[in-house]
Amino acid sequence: MVAVGATQVLIREARRRQRRRRLIILGAVFIVAFTGWITARAMSTDGSVPAARPLPPKSPAHPIVAVGQFSGTWHVHTTSVTIQADGQGSAIWPGPLGPGQSEATAAPGHAALHLTSVSGEQATVLVSGSTEPSVLPDGPARLTITNQDLLYVVPEAPTIHSPFGQNGLCGPKAAALTVAQQVAAGINCGA
Repeated sequence: MVAVGATQVLIREARRRQRRRRLIILGAVFIVAFTGWITARAMSTDGSVPAARPLPPKSPAHPIVAVGQFSGTWHVHTTSVTIQADGQGSAIWPGPLGPGQSEATAAPGHAALHLTSVSGEQATVLVSGSTEPSVLPDGPARLTITNQDLLYVVPEAPTIHSPFGQNGLCGPKAAALTVAQQVAAGINCGA
């Protein structure tokens, strides 16, 4: 009889533990469900969803264009255009002449360039940050390379007393010609 009584005590203890486990599991399920319900209700009342971290703004960099034959430095006298392989570049020209100044001593004008498209001997460039808009205005300009290795920069906006749009800038092949060869070809790369 003692064995039967001890067995019944053990069975009751096991049932009590089983009920405790069920209550703990049921409590955890209730807490998870209640938390989900609170979250869903909060989202439905203010219409928002958990905010995702915003992406950083894209830089204003332009896409890279295959610049091909436009890459390099082009010049005539003290005016030059340089275009790098990534399409970025610059233009430099003699600034306004003050008393007693020459093209070589005047503070130069300058602008940033970005090649936006290339099609054979033609290209489009975006001019920005021009220090003298009457010489090279900000905005689009057309580039053309001739068979004499001259680069013409023709801005969309009109220019005054400007080498741009009127004179070709010499590339490395044209600049390598002797003065006599340049004269015979009808070009003048200057000093």
